[in-house]
Amino acid sequence: MDSVKLLVKEHDNILRMLDVIHKASLNILQNRKIDINDFKKMIDFIRKYADKTHHGKEEDYLFKVMVEDLGGPAEKLIRNGMLVEHDIGRLYVSDLDAALDAHKENPSDENRLAILVAAGSYEQLLRRHIQKENDAVFSFGERNLSSKSAQWVEEQTQAFEEDSTNIAVREYQLQTLQELEEKYL
Repeated sequence: MDSVKLLVKEHDNILRMLDVIHKASLNILQNRKIDINDFKKMIDFIRKYADKTHHGKEEDYLFKVMVEDLGGPAEKLIRNGMLVEHDIGRLYVSDLDAALDAHKENPSDENRLAILVAAGSYEQLLRRHIQKENDAVFSFGERNLSSKSAQWVEEQTQAFEEDSTNIAVREYQLQTLQELEEKYL
């Protein structure tokens, strides 16, 4: 399915941002400097690209029909696995955002630690999550979805990708990713 290939490609971009987050976190440990604006850009990328764009397509299209069409096994895999991990990721990002705000008001070791914990937790969760989706979830869906459901996912994904607002958001976020990579990697 082309939509699955696109989701895997988006995973590659998300992994690139996780590399940036990792290096920015190392910078905090090594020289105690925190560029709050850069971390806010990372959060914006996560919320708009990784969550709204990528997880949105998974949740609204692929996972939706997997649960509807495949029942029990897909229900457990998606609702009790992938969707829970999406929510935990959102929690970690909210924690990171709050820790950055707290550090801006009070640049303490405690707030610095909160930034590192939230960033590291998100990074590790997403790396494992992406591996599970790429190695098992997507192929399970591709093998077992009806052709009608697979076609619906393809059509919905294509319409999302062609929407001018979504194009603008995607291009902006990928440009931000490239700029952050140049600075941190």
